[in-house]
Amino acid sequence: MTGLDYDARMAALWILHGAACVKLLKSHGRLLHAENFEAALREFTDIIADEVGHDTLTEAMNWAAGQVAVDPGMADQPPASIH
Repeated sequence: MTGLDYDARMAALWILHGAACVKLLKSHGRLLHAENFEAALREFTDIIADEVGHDTLTEAMNWAAGQVAVDPGMADQPPASIH
């Protein structure tokens, strides 16, 4: 994996995280904040796509989506300790 691919993958994870934040804001009635966050996320995504290339970012987004896919069997397990 090249440095560009790594950067694209890390950005893709942040984009997915941002999208989750937008959903959370919307679900709690913070529509103005959600709209602003979403607009900033679109700008961020455009900048990253210009830097790494649209195809590379698309591949990275597909990779990231696979990384954060929820395994139904994991739902009953406690989170790992961060210490």
